[in-house]
Amino acid sequence: MFIERSSARIRTVRTLFVLLGLVPCAGLCGWAVLRHSSFHRRAIERRCELAIGMPVRIGRVEHVRPHALRLHGCELMAADGEAVVTALVVDLESSPTEVRLRVDRVACSPRLARAATELVRQWLGQPARFPLDCVVDVGELSWLAATASPAPGKDGIGRFPGLRIECVAAEGGRAVRLSGGGSADGAARTDELRVLTTTTAATAAGPQSLRQEVAGAVATPVPVAILEACLGCDAGALSCGADAVVSGRIDSTCEGGGWDGTAAGRIERIDLAAASAWLPHRMSGEASLAIERIDWARGRIAVCDCRLVATRGVVEQPLLDALVTGVGCRPGPEYRTAVGERSRAFDQIACRLRIGPSGVDLRADPGARAAIAVVRGGAILEEPAAAVSLERVAWLLSPPTSVAVPASQATRWLLGAFAEEMLPGGTEGPVRKPSEQAGRPTSRSDF
Repeated sequence: MFIERSSARIRTVRTLFVLLGLVPCAGLCGWAVLRHSSFHRRAIERRCELAIGMPVRIGRVEHVRPHALRLHGCELMAADGEAVVTALVVDLESSPTEVRLRVDRVACSPRLARAATELVRQWLGQPARFPLDCVVDVGELSWLAATASPAPGKDGIGRFPGLRIECVAAEGGRAVRLSGGGSADGAARTDELRVLTTTTAATAAGPQSLRQEVAGAVATPVPVAILEACLGCDAGALSCGADAVVSGRIDSTCEGGGWDGTAAGRIERIDLAAASAWLPHRMSGEASLAIERIDWARGRIAVCDCRLVATRGVVEQPLLDALVTGVGCRPGPEYRTAVGERSRAFDQIACRLRIGPSGVDLRADPGARAAIAVVRGGAILEEPAAAVSLERVAWLLSPPTSVAVPASQATRWLLGAFAEEMLPGGTEGPVRKPSEQAGRPTSRSDF
């Protein structure tokens, strides 16, 4: 017995099988192949490059769930092709209003800090380019002294747990907040830095104005090299040595002119050999500098109050002589050394330095019996009888053979960083003509 079959029905069934079974299956397979292809990975790299402004390399892309990616083997490249930072795994989530990134470990070099600071500056100043809010969570941040990123998983010279970076935009303003000292899940944090820009629209009363604010406190020590990079300074500009670290607080604003504000902090493990490398005379040893207060107005320092402590080092005798003849320090019982010996060992240097409208006031620590530098219990130098002008200190930083205070690295910063009322005659620049200069102090009788 034969069952009657219709060829038209058979074709219909086969067509439905192809349309409802094979075509969707082939589409899913093609979509899966595309998601794991180098073309798709390069497309994500290009999107990241457009957002960051730097070349990005991604080893592998994993789609965890809708709008969530896990990027393996990520590298952020510099213009010269060198990796600025390397991360084994980066979790990326996006929404119509926000982008979130999660990285377990990052080794931060000065080069990365400089690139990140520039990216923050662009995010604050270019809202059209960065329309979305952004949150970056770093499980552990380690510091590097070198400029290049280490191999993945390699530790740096220090640790900063639980860093979170939040970039948030509101009506008329954009803000970036960095917080740390705890985990990224909302635990208590002890370190925070906020940068805020507020734009006021132009009105009949006045033109458009921009206000910038920087405020926060960092208790966890940060390498001075990282601070240099964040401030936009050249490498080694602060001259504190490779191991120096800084912590402190700042509160500063800028609106219609230079920056105004106040700060306090502490710099530890200062290498005196590196700090005196650009001075006419050298020192060695390790020191710490406690800046109890520093105020500035319109970009120039108005008041500075700090304390310096150094232990067991060496200072050149010509520097001691310059402190006596130039700053007015008084020789102590241990001032002179053997004939022909240019270096002096010291057990401790402890002094307070106050710079203000009255000049530079150098004082010994309370209880030190006016001794600034001590060796074997005897004073090498004692504090000056009175404050001296800032220009006298500029002579101390000048080569001994100079006729006028030159525009050296030291004097250019010193005479250009402080308020004009603190300089003789209200000078506006770091160099004065020889005819306008006070003569170089040659002996204590000049004071």
